[in-house]
Amino acid sequence: MIDISKLLTENTNVIEIYLMNKLKSNVDNSVLSKIDIYINDGLLNKIRTKFKTTKETTLVYYNRNNLSYIYDLSNDSQFVYLRKLENAMITDDNFYGLSFNEMKMQTHSFACTNDIDNKVEYKIQEFKINNRISLIIKNNNVYIYYKHSKDVDIEKTQEIINGIIKKMI
Repeated sequence: MIDISKLLTENTNVIEIYLMNKLKSNVDNSVLSKIDIYINDGLLNKIRTKFKTTKETTLVYYNRNNLSYIYDLSNDSQFVYLRKLENAMITDDNFYGLSFNEMKMQTHSFACTNDIDNKVEYKIQEFKINNRISLIIKNNNVYIYYKHSKDVDIEKTQEIINGIIKKMI
């Protein structure tokens, strides 16, 4: 299981825990060479039957420099955020954890321009566990999204996340 306290820093407010395929290593098994978070349709369908879908949407992400502009095609909402990676870890049971300091910005901070670094469209299925934790299927990736606060009971949150992991695999 995963210990989220190892991902936490002073500035962490978002943790994402990705289900990944087994790590592929080089010939002498000393250096990890690839992290593969593409999950096959069979496992995705299994996860979909175990959890109740609370939201389905299509999001378009535009990235420029260090900002991300997200546009929700289903309800016309939009927001901009800046994410700074705080910490990362890989567990023995094939999970990849990332912690971020995510800051929402004013939408006008993402200037209208043709100078976009990346544009990608995602189909999102959200399985809301509680007001802080969701299981997300984003195209063929599966991850647990946790909004952290310093006031949260880490042990209870840890228990919920590990319960999701057990149910998922």
